[in-house]
Order: sequence, then C-alpha cells, then structure tokens
Amino acid sequence: MKIQGDKRISIEIWSDVVCPFCLVGKKKIEQAIIKLNAEDQVEIIWHSFQLDPDFPLNKSISSTLYLSEKKGYPVSQINSMQDQLTFNSKSYGIDFEFDKALMINTMDLHRLIQWAKTLYKSNELKEAFMTALFCGGLDLSLNETIIDVTRNVGLDIVKAKEILESEEYKTNVLQDITLSKEMGIRGVPYFLINNEMVLSGAQDDKIFEESLSGALNSVFNSDNSN
Repeated sequence: MKIQGDKRISIEIWSDVVCPFCLVGKKKIEQAIIKLNAEDQVEIIWHSFQLDPDFPLNKSISSTLYLSEKKGYPVSQINSMQDQLTFNSKSYGIDFEFDKALMINTMDLHRLIQWAKTLYKSNELKEAFMTALFCGGLDLSLNETIIDVTRNVGLDIVKAKEILESEEYKTNVLQDITLSKEMGIRGVPYFLINNEMVLSGAQDDKIFEESLSGALNSVFNSDNSN
C-alpha cells in the first residue's frame, strides 16, 4: 500500500525506559509496520513518561527488588512473571536478563532522547537505552554508562555530556508528562495512531496490524476520494 504524495500517519508513543513492556510494544509496532510495507508511510514520535519520577537520581537497585518493595509482590511471583515475559519476547529478538536489570530514575535518559529527537535519532537511542538496561544489565544511573550507550548510536558525546550536566530538555520532558496527565494516560506503552486510535499496552500482534492497517486505509481512501 502506498499513500499518494508525502502524507504520513503519525504514531505517538508514550513510554518509559524502565518499562520492559515498552520495549516489547516497540518491537510489535515496528513488526506491524514492516509487515504492512509501511515504513515510508509512518512517522513515530516518542513522548516521555516516568513510571516513578520520585525515584532518586544517580541511584540504582535491582528491578526485581524494587517491584517487590513497591508492589508488595513476593520475589518468586515477580520472577515467574519475568520468566514468562522473557520466553514470549524471544520471537521479537529481545533477550531479557531480568536478574541483571536495574531500576533507575529516567529523567536524564528522557532528556537525551528529547535531544536525539531533534537529530532524528530518538528511535535508535530509545531502544539502545532499553536494551542496555534490560538485556545488558548496564547501570544507566551512571553518566559514563549513559555516554557509552549514546556514543554507540553515533551521537555527539560532547553535547550529551553538556546536557547531562545541565537541565537542558527537561522542559520538553515535563511537557510530555503534563500532556499525558491531561490525556488520562496512566500506564505505558501508550500508542496514539493518527490522533484518532488508541492502543494501550503490548497488545496482541494482530491488534497492532489491524489498527495500523485501518489508519493507513483511512488516509489512502481519503486521498483517492479527493
């Protein structure tokens, strides 16, 4: 399917780096885009969201321990859920290592992703951070680790260091979070397709495909009727 002219549909995604379902959701929507041969007809726009904005900066703890303390679930129950998610995610090329994953405050990561958005690199940096955290067990509360990941996606580390040492792009992050509250978003990942259709969570593959196909058809048919 090809949309006439330069028209594209937008997929706005609110997510947090410390949300494993956000990484799965990212893979699912990308898989749907590829399956529908729609790479040139879609624009993905990343929005910031913080699951725990009060978590201390420059600190990290085991994500399993954090969930147990925060949610009150037994560690064994969390491990069971993590094992299931690990198994289900392998088909998307995700190799979760939850025993190494850390909980951190993601403000600085979001600020860098906002900067990367101006350079059309937000998609790459977003995935690099999530993969480093959940599949590599890297401590992204440390600036030197953040810089290493940023370097690996080809971004200017001098500028990245300047951002980390300032509050640059914090306003952009807070604007996204404020918008999410106004929209009533309480959980992520949250997908807004062409400002009309909403998908919440890492839904079944078929739902992503059908939703995206419907949006593409709506734009395509609109073009044909003009």
